[in-house]
This record gives sequence, structure tokens and C-alpha cells, in this order.
Amino acid sequence: MKPFPKNFLWGAATSNVQAEGGYLEDGKSLNVYDTLEVQPEIGTEPVASDTSVASDHYHRYKEDIALMKEMGFKANRFSIVWSRTHPGGDDGVVNEKGMAYYEDMIDTMKAAGIEPVVSLVHFDMPDSLYRKYNGFYDRRVVDFYADHVADIAKRFAGKVKYWITYNEINLATWGHLVAGADRPEGVSEAAFHERITHHTLLAHAKAVLAIRAADPEAKIGGMEAYSPIYPATCAPEDIFAADFTQKVKQYLCYDIMTTGDYPAYYKTLLKEEGVTSELPAEDIEVMKEAAKELDYLALSYYSSGAAKGPATKADIAFRKGAGFANPYLQANEWGWKIDPQGLRVALNQLTDRYHKPLFIVENGIGLDDQLVDGKIIDDARIAYHKAHIEAMGQAIQEDGVDLMGYLAWSPFDFLSSHKEVRKRYGFVYVNRTKDDLKDLARIPKKSFYWYKNVIESDGTKL
Repeated sequence: MKPFPKNFLWGAATSNVQAEGGYLEDGKSLNVYDTLEVQPEIGTEPVASDTSVASDHYHRYKEDIALMKEMGFKANRFSIVWSRTHPGGDDGVVNEKGMAYYEDMIDTMKAAGIEPVVSLVHFDMPDSLYRKYNGFYDRRVVDFYADHVADIAKRFAGKVKYWITYNEINLATWGHLVAGADRPEGVSEAAFHERITHHTLLAHAKAVLAIRAADPEAKIGGMEAYSPIYPATCAPEDIFAADFTQKVKQYLCYDIMTTGDYPAYYKTLLKEEGVTSELPAEDIEVMKEAAKELDYLALSYYSSGAAKGPATKADIAFRKGAGFANPYLQANEWGWKIDPQGLRVALNQLTDRYHKPLFIVENGIGLDDQLVDGKIIDDARIAYHKAHIEAMGQAIQEDGVDLMGYLAWSPFDFLSSHKEVRKRYGFVYVNRTKDDLKDLARIPKKSFYWYKNVIESDGTKL
């Protein structure tokens, strides 16, 4: 493998709401992740933990950043928790202790030579906004969020270069965790999808403009959870199902981010489903202005998807009606398919469609790591990252993809999106179980030293 481009941002990514703990400490309020009633992943037993301690990153962030420095990180993505900096959510009151915490975290990273990449809205909406307004279903929450972002952008202007407005925004229509919203009784799936899509993309646009106003030199990206969709066979109905799934599940939010308007395939779908509301002209104006200011597209990539027809467009868009389990791929214990070439496919698809720099800000595999004789031998994690970095290198060197960096998920173990401790992603083991906090010691895994060597060699030694 040839060296990766100069100034390539090697590192990893952290979801602070899943890592910090510090439950209601120093003025933090409950958020939608704290109160989430977990539905276990398919085929697994419920093993969810509460968020009161998590990995105790709130008290141990300097130790964790020191380990990132030891690995040689060039960048680390983390999320500023909305319910810690603005615990009221709708009152405009800034929690200074929360702001000071993140400022010290940023300063600690920069002192270690690590570029902070700040992510906003990462499962961390104040729970009160969900209870009082039904989250982003209510237009008022868009402005509460914009004010929250403006305060953060002003505070950290000049200290933070890279920003991500909204974590995995294309999953917002899933509801509670991602958008703090549930579909009200009597509201159709299509109408709910349209409103959540519009309000979250408008929130993204307002965040872009707030960050740009605070720091004209900032680099601002929009983010999706991206999975290229393959047809189950070369039958025409499967090809159509895969194509339309790709549009509404993968391209829609990026299409809106990069143009400021809604694509014809989505407008037609909504009309067919009886959703004919006119979007406010001033909203479209804001979104179009933000599209001009978008510097890059960020993505999380874990796996690819597959689709099988026949299926109606509404089934595909709103009811997951074309999903298909790809028999050609292996999976981890939780059923997540492993497809390194899918990452190369994804990078090429996005380059061909949008012609913007790309930034991989999540990629990893959940494993049930075991501590044996004080060591964690996680060869499966090394194999996963090795194959994905090889595919990424091919996309850059053979396909001409403009890729800014690779932030693996994750630097150390913390709760999964389903609040699992057993499902671990980190290069550093955190010594706890679901019910026993033990000593929360940080223990580098075999993959820690492997990834350190990858970074030191600029990707040439895998």
C-alpha cells in the first residue's frame, strides 16, 4: 500500500453521550439516550446498562486523550452533549460548567497534537424537549437547536476547525433516539417522514450558517450513516428496489444538503402518498444558502445493504419493505454484515454524485472482547480495519477519491447505541461489565498497537 495523502486525518471517534457518564453532574440534564428504553438487536438478549457511569469519560478524558496521543492520532471526533451545555433546552441558558468541560477537552487534545472534530446532535437532545415538544417534530425545536449551536460555535471559534452538524441525520426518521420524536397518532408514515426530514435538514442548515458566522475559516460537514444498497439479483424488480432504496435511504439527505432543495423523486413520492404541504420559502432560502457553505460530506460506514423487489416505493421509503440479507457476506455476532469492498463502493458513489471531499468519521466492528491474563487479543478487529483501510486506499489511489481522513469507531470501549457493554468497538478495553463497574481500568488491546503502527507508517504497514 502506498502512503496515504499528506495531512490525512488518522484517528477515531467518540460519542460522548455513550461514554461520559457523569449522569446529572455539574448541571447536566437528562437526554433522550439516558431515558431510552432499549430494544435489543435482533437475535441478542437484552443486556443494556444505565448511563450513570458508562466508561466514566467525564472524569477520565485526560487519561483517554493521553492514550490517543500514544496511538499517534491526528484527529479525534467527539460530541458536545446538548443536555450538558444547555440543560433546559428551550430557555437559552448556558451551563458554564458544561462549556468549560468541553473547552478543556479541546485544549487537551490540541496540546496533544490532536485535531478536535466536533459533532453535534448525537443522541443527546435534552429529554425535556422530547417530552414537551416531541423533539424535531415541532418546528420550535429547530430554533432551540440553532441557538445551542450558535453558542458553541462562538465559544470554540478558532479552536475547532472541523465541525459535523448532525450525527447520522438520515436516521432521524427512526424517531426517538435520533430526532427526539415519535410519530403522533393519526399522522401517516409519509407525513411524519416529510416533517422530520425537513426539520432536521433545516436544523442542519441553520447550524452550518451559525458556525460559518462564528468562524469563516471553519470546515463544516454534513453526516450520514451510509450503506450502499445492492440488488439481490439482476432481475429488473430487484435493481429498481435497490435503486430506490439507495435514493431515499442514502442519497436524500445528502441531496438536500448539497442543493438546499428536495429532489424530484422525493416530491413525487410524497405527492403519491397524499402529502402536499408547501415548505416555507424562507426555509428553502436558508437551506440553499447553507448548501453553498458546506465544505465536505462525512459518513459512518459499517456495512452494505441489499434489496429485493417487487416492493412499492412507499414500502421501501417508510416500511423497510425491500430489505434482503446478503448471503455472500459474513457477519458479526449482532448480525452486522462485513463488507470492506462496500466502503470503496460507497466512496465512489458519493464522489461521482457530489464531487466533494469525503471524511470517514465512523468505521468499526462490535465484538465481545475477553480479558484473558490481562490481555485482549482482538484479531477479528484488526482484520476488519485492515480490510477497510485497504479498500479506502484503493478508492484514493486507484479511483481518485478525495478523502480527508479515517476516524475509526472507537478509541476506547463505551456503551453501544443499544446501551450494551458487551458489544465493544474500542482499541482500549474498559474494565467493566454490565453489572460490575470493577476498576474501569484502561487496557490497550492488541489492535491498539496495530493501529498505532498503521498511523506511524501513514497506512503503509497494515
